[in-house]
Amino acid sequence: MLTEKEIIKFVKPFYAKKDPMHGFPHILRIKKKVSFLKKQYKNVDKDMLNFLIYFHGIKKFVKENKNKLLSLDFKKEQIKSLTRAEDTPTTIEEKIVCDANMLENVGKFGIKKTLILAKHYNQTKKETLLLLNKFMPKYKFYTPLGKKLGALGIKIKKKWLEEEMNKLNL
Repeated sequence: MLTEKEIIKFVKPFYAKKDPMHGFPHILRIKKKVSFLKKQYKNVDKDMLNFLIYFHGIKKFVKENKNKLLSLDFKKEQIKSLTRAEDTPTTIEEKIVCDANMLENVGKFGIKKTLILAKHYNQTKKETLLLLNKFMPKYKFYTPLGKKLGALGIKIKKKWLEEEMNKLNL
């Protein structure tokens, strides 16, 4: 299997094409959050965590290139885990990475991310707020620490959203 440095070298070009909030710096932020979130567990599969961290933003590539990844000595279970992790995480590794990724969407950083993406996609403030209002109820966390941090972040972002929607009489 590839070393972490080799994985980074392999995936980094894919993230160069992403929007400003989903490039490789996003992956590094996820990795940092995963390091923090995994401390609440004794046994985690580090190879699985690394695979989920580095490949979570390029699922389409993974689906289209399963054989190439298998030839690089990645495991079938890693590939299966990636496709299930975002919607229905079942393993502790999937839950940790899912929570780390979702924490990017809440709190003050989540507000900043929303505004940067709105500008990148040329959305009006009204469009942005209505879209955010639609997606806020879908934020879900799975680990005990993720739930605690996520609840606080959701509260912050919800308050900001309500204030902004009131300003526009939405």
